[in-house]
Amino acid sequence: MDVAMTLAVVFFCLLLLSSAAVAFLLLRHCLAVVRRRTDDPEAVAVVRPHPQQPEQEQAAIILPAEPKLLLVTALAKEAPRKMTWGEVEALTGGFDEAAVVGRGGSSTVYLASLWGGSPAAVKVHRWCGGERRLRAFRQELGLLLRLRHPHIVALLAYSDEHEEGGALVLEYLAGGTLADRLSGGAASPLPWHQRMRIVHDVAGALEHLHDGPDGAPPVVHGDVSASNVLLDGRGLGAWLCDLGSACEGFSAAVAPTRAAVGSPGYADPFFLRTGIVSKKSDVYSFGVLLLEVITGSPAAGSGPDGGNLTARMLPRVRTEGVDGLVDSRLGDQYDVEEAGDVARIAVECVAAQPGLRPTMAQVRAAIAEKAARSVAMAAAADDHKLHASNFST
Repeated sequence: MDVAMTLAVVFFCLLLLSSAAVAFLLLRHCLAVVRRRTDDPEAVAVVRPHPQQPEQEQAAIILPAEPKLLLVTALAKEAPRKMTWGEVEALTGGFDEAAVVGRGGSSTVYLASLWGGSPAAVKVHRWCGGERRLRAFRQELGLLLRLRHPHIVALLAYSDEHEEGGALVLEYLAGGTLADRLSGGAASPLPWHQRMRIVHDVAGALEHLHDGPDGAPPVVHGDVSASNVLLDGRGLGAWLCDLGSACEGFSAAVAPTRAAVGSPGYADPFFLRTGIVSKKSDVYSFGVLLLEVITGSPAAGSGPDGGNLTARMLPRVRTEGVDGLVDSRLGDQYDVEEAGDVARIAVECVAAQPGLRPTMAQVRAAIAEKAARSVAMAAAADDHKLHASNFST
């Protein structure tokens, strides 16, 4: 009886082991099939030549295959693709000067065409051994890799392994900068309701940075200016760009060599005196931007005070309101009440002491309340333009 029981137990154990082995083999086979499909370039991606160069001279640029287009494109937005330096060269036509659409202190921006004709801005950094420039590139890349906000320019791809430079492939906005549209050389003045929509969009982007994007430490942009606000070609809002001067995870003070300085006319005087940078430094710069949007005058220019817009306009706004200060090109096509309310928000933003300035969350909420009519008008116009665009296509 004992022998029979022992044999039964042994047989049962063998049966269990064989079943486990079969299950393991089946699972392994399934994983192998999935891996082969993932590695198959025809299943996930195809190589498309850059449309502006002969096919034989181009580096391979991997883009979504047709059957997977929507899925892979969505994933790309979540995780920008890493490129080789050869791909960057191909995308910019060998760094063709004819494709340059902008220059900075250590970077050049090229207009490129992605597969399918979609435009992109390729921001090529050259640090040439400069540690500060390399650090600024790494800072901007690190932030863009995890930042996702409707009004912060999105990163599509990047290259960071070249010894002397790096590249950021960014979404391209054909409307140019806010500075261009506010300048006297613009073909037509930017309508008041669009101006209010733009400052509301930028305030929302800064609020997102200051509140700690996606649970990360708060970020100070460090260079808020009309030149760092991009517009699309249809007037559908604004996007904040250029995070090369940003400070992340700061404490009470940041060493001046690491801190944001800001553009002329926008820099926080408190920071310039003390070297202490905080979120309120961005608030000051945004206040200057509000004055610029209202008056149409640049933040800095010529004159005994350096043409500083805040120095010229602040005393008048405090004593006289905006009477006679609103951009004359608008004529009477603006909301007088809104202009006065937004000017008062600007005055609060540029207070001498950072502690007296509001937060960007408070500023965004105030603009949403005080300029509600214009923001709603701009949003309705956006919906109409998008509907017309979709209908025409």
